[in-house]
Amino acid sequence: MADLDHRKAEVTDDVIRMLAETLEISPEEITPDLEVNVDLQLDSLQLYEFVIAIEEFYNVRLPDELLDQVKTVDDMIDVIIKLTSK
Repeated sequence: MADLDHRKAEVTDDVIRMLAETLEISPEEITPDLEVNVDLQLDSLQLYEFVIAIEEFYNVRLPDELLDQVKTVDDMIDVIIKLTSK
């Protein structure tokens, strides 16, 4: 269980860093409970850039059907963990 907690902490840091870069804001402004579309107000181009950054960083493909389920930053973290733990 400690490995999963450590993995989640790593992915959380990575996702927050990438979101902060995409939105050009401080990482301290982003928390896992924020809603991607509502709180962070990612426009379609920013969302695309963020998804590409995630895919390249983790060498995964984020299928649209999974992305449609992502509401919060924490949801995105869970999707990445799921895709990278196969």
